Amino acid sequence: MSIMKNPLVSGGVSHLPAKGLACTRCGSNDRLNLETIESIEPHTGELMVWVSYTCVACDSSYAHNAPFHDVAVVLNRSGNTTGLLQFGGAYFHCGEPMAFSESSARSVYAPMTTEDVDDGLLDVYLKTKVIQCRCGFRMELPV
Repeated sequence: MSIMKNPLVSGGVSHLPAKGLACTRCGSNDRLNLETIESIEPHTGELMVWVSYTCVACDSSYAHNAPFHDVAVVLNRSGNTTGLLQFGGAYFHCGEPMAFSESSARSVYAPMTTEDVDDGLLDVYLKTKVIQCRCGFRMELPV
């Protein structure tokens, strides 16, 4: 598994203090849905990661440095395999990594009508790859 650095996390973020995983609105960590886990710049002390998550109870979202131990506690809860988790450079669905399925080029221009009209616009294509998990969930990502 490759590790991608989160482009939203600048090099200085690794110096921010770690916070435990909890919803400040509900005051609990029982209903958290992890969305991303990213490595951070090398640092001394406790192992930390950049994590983003949402509270399922009140729909509050959070993103911050967190001790890896706290993240592992949430990951290891029974029944915490719903949704999609981006962990480093891999995506997980149904608790297992998604695998490469196919690639293609998609037009980003969608006509507003079904009539054949030559509007003079150039076609713009986006190269994509499709990943899927064993349950059949599929996701298309830009290459």
